[in-house]
Amino acid sequence: MKRSLQPQGGAAGPIFTASSVALIAATYGLARLGYGLFLPAFSAAFALTPAIGGLLASGASVTYCISAVLGFRHAPTHPRMVAVLAGMTATGGSAGIAAAPGTTSFVGAVLLAGMGAGFSSPALVELVQRNFKPAERDMLQSVVNSGTGFGVMAAGTFSLVLGSSWRLAWALIAVISFSAMMGVLRADTSRGGSAQGLGPGSRRPPVPGTRHRRAGLRPLRRPITAAVILGIGSSAIWVHGRTLLEGEGGMAVETSAAAWIALGAGGAAAALTSPWLARHAIRTTWPVTVLAVALATGMFGIAPHSTLLSFGAAALFGLAYTAATSVLIIWAARTAESNAAGTSVLFISLVLGQALGATLVGALIGTLEPGPAFIVAAIICGLSALGSPSPATSPRQVPSPVPQ
Repeated sequence: MKRSLQPQGGAAGPIFTASSVALIAATYGLARLGYGLFLPAFSAAFALTPAIGGLLASGASVTYCISAVLGFRHAPTHPRMVAVLAGMTATGGSAGIAAAPGTTSFVGAVLLAGMGAGFSSPALVELVQRNFKPAERDMLQSVVNSGTGFGVMAAGTFSLVLGSSWRLAWALIAVISFSAMMGVLRADTSRGGSAQGLGPGSRRPPVPGTRHRRAGLRPLRRPITAAVILGIGSSAIWVHGRTLLEGEGGMAVETSAAAWIALGAGGAAAALTSPWLARHAIRTTWPVTVLAVALATGMFGIAPHSTLLSFGAAALFGLAYTAATSVLIIWAARTAESNAAGTSVLFISLVLGQALGATLVGALIGTLEPGPAFIVAAIICGLSALGSPSPATSPRQVPSPVPQ
């Protein structure tokens, strides 16, 4: 791990890696996922009903998909511009939330903040490709992707410590977003637009026309299906997890926030899995990670009354879910013609699955009670493992990304 973070042959150094992790943390874990953690405080300040709060969360998912589509189109050729859009939408949206005088401006700010995550993934996938050698890229993609866990952990800490001072918390999120964006831009060694360390197995993305883009993404049909199914199943914890802990489990709000800090810590620890993810085939890493997500979801449903098991399940979910999304990035890199475009498509599929799952699991909770609903969600997560490529249909491989 340490060796891969050092500059080699013109590659970017640890400042670029740290800034990229911070930008993912700011756009995903803070500006996007932080909304749900602060929803009780927002509801009190702006008189949001649960229905309006949920509708606004769905709207943020829509704006995420819009920005991800824009990233899909432009990141392969203009990754720095897309990185600027990621940082500025997260910064502007977070600052708008902090300063919102009324409900209308607050809603607009939340929708803007949600766009940062859609821009950041394709931009950073492309910038990692340009800044690091082929042998390092898969592992570095996983390290950068672990930033979501750091962001969730920070969001949980902010909500726990600054819950009543939520305007200060979101002002800090704006500062973090802007600083991370500037760090990425300053540390990027491919400012002239050329990829660093291109070698065998590297692919410079073509200028995509509509027909070419469709042909290039055709091999992603299998991972798209797997991502949608994972999104449906994982939505149980992301959307309804804290409600389960506080309602069925009887946890205090502060304790459930601490459980989300444990979830974020698990996601941050996913960086430690990056060498293993890079060394092994997707037909191994995908089933292992999604089955771990299924196990964590089932644990939530079975033992919401146990603080120890709930915290353990939250940490396992954060670790496994973040690792699974890293596998999606690697899957796109080994399958799609453009790594950034492929990642955008798979992440859009994941978010659309979560949007479907939020409604489905909500209906199941009303029909079956929360525990059985979470068991069904765990089974759905497990079904996603069936989407892993078989040896006969594995995506084309690049040379081993980590020396054996």
